[in-house]
Amino acid sequence: MKDIVDTLRSIDASLQILANASSSDITTAFVSKKVVAARLGVPLVTVDKLIHQGIVSKGSSGLVEGRHYCRLDPTENNTSAFLFDLAKVLRDAWNSFNGYQNESQ
Repeated sequence: MKDIVDTLRSIDASLQILANASSSDITTAFVSKKVVAARLGVPLVTVDKLIHQGIVSKGSSGLVEGRHYCRLDPTENNTSAFLFDLAKVLRDAWNSFNGYQNESQ
């Protein structure tokens, strides 16, 4: 059952990315931290670390509030209640690898 649920989440996230790609950078859906972690292939705590990195770096790296995620309640500090823009998270993660092949050669 867990595999089926994970597969359905992956399909749902993929459909959201496709919807965002065709809507000229307008976010059409947000996802949970769990879905973001699954799409990035990292543990949930890594998403928390990326949020912390965004705060410490003042938005120059990591996940940034207002760009990658939002809070439903401004006083909420539990990251499991945040909503993430999966398309922007994945696009910025991919862009962070620009030049990777050139550096490794």
